[in-house]
Amino acid sequence: MENAGTGTQVAGQRRRSPVAFLTGSSLAQSASYALSAVLASTLLGPHQRGLMVLGITTGSIAGLLSGLGTGSALRSRLPAVTGTPAAQRLLASYTWWSVVSAVTGGGLAVLLSILSGPLIDPGLAEPPFLVAVLVITIGYVALTQFPDVWYAAGRFRAGSAWAAAVAAGGLVGVLLGALLDRSAWILLLAQGLGMVTVAMVQCARLRMVGLVPLDSPDRREMVDMLRHGFRALGLTMGLALALRADRYVLGAVAGAATVGIYSVAATLSEGPRVVPAALGQLVNREVALGGGLSRVARARRTALLAAALIGLVVAVGGWFLIVPVFGEAFADARPLLLVLLVAEVAFAPFAVASRALLGGGWMTTAGLLGAAGSVVALILFALAIPLWGAYGAAIACILTYAGLSVASWRLLRRRLGRNVAPRPRETVSPPIRIGRST
Repeated sequence: MENAGTGTQVAGQRRRSPVAFLTGSSLAQSASYALSAVLASTLLGPHQRGLMVLGITTGSIAGLLSGLGTGSALRSRLPAVTGTPAAQRLLASYTWWSVVSAVTGGGLAVLLSILSGPLIDPGLAEPPFLVAVLVITIGYVALTQFPDVWYAAGRFRAGSAWAAAVAAGGLVGVLLGALLDRSAWILLLAQGLGMVTVAMVQCARLRMVGLVPLDSPDRREMVDMLRHGFRALGLTMGLALALRADRYVLGAVAGAATVGIYSVAATLSEGPRVVPAALGQLVNREVALGGGLSRVARARRTALLAAALIGLVVAVGGWFLIVPVFGEAFADARPLLLVLLVAEVAFAPFAVASRALLGGGWMTTAGLLGAAGSVVALILFALAIPLWGAYGAAIACILTYAGLSVASWRLLRRRLGRNVAPRPRETVSPPIRIGRST
């Protein structure tokens, strides 16, 4: 009995260790983004900061959409073919799709910024700003695509550490850019260059361990990956719009300065998302390997508790520090932060359940959920923001996130059930052994 108990404790410690590392790396990543936001907001003021936020929003959305769901396809399929020639073909196809994503994502971001100029602010369509948007979009493509390779291989420590490093590269870029000029496009370009530089180093490391092969892609495999991942694109699109479209609508209605104030509250409010996001990454692979509903339920409870506790700390700290750090011009961000923190707690179950759906290969279900969420989000933003401005955006976020959490959990319960046996083929497959383990 003692041996059995010891074995259970060891297994529990092994499960907690990746969560702790992912959480720590996510905290480091969030800290880099927060510090970048603090520095940029202090240097630029509400209007210029608003332009920079809209550029970042454009780049992050285009980076997500241009991936076409291939990251989700890789993570759901690679565990099942570990140790077979199919794994190499799958990785090679993903490599080339990532190259395509960088090109299409950059073009899409530039187009969106040009179209946003007449609607929000002419500065969004100026050539220097467009160059900055192009560069930071490539950085966001790498930030989206590369971690999924590590996670698909089960190397969560490496994936989360490199994601944090890319974010830190962006922070260093902002610091260096501030030495040159205090304008939105300079800081945006510098942040993008910092992210891209670290991403290139990461790519070299992925090449060394064999996770980014440059073999000639198999056309059938590339088509299968696109078809498999495209079904999840609705979730990617829905998530992008639910998390970022508020900035666009708010900018069109109230102007770039209001976006700058809102972005301070929005950036700080993302702190409670760290633990749910880390748990979601682990749940994705566990479900791909045949894990049942009980594990996901435990992760959801932990995510909710952690989000609530972190949210409380952020609320107290933000209320007292926003004005001293950012200045009186950003005072309206304090009450906005409180509302947005409620939205982040409501988001926690979705962060876990949506990843579980992707891990289980239920791409169509996840895609339809995301598409529906994007439609609801856009409707709520369009109705609430003209009436209540930034507070309308925050209230719409609460309703959208809560709806996504409830819907995703109900869908997952139907798919997994309470007693799902592990998938025999995937459970007996040996772990990936490509390069040195981390």
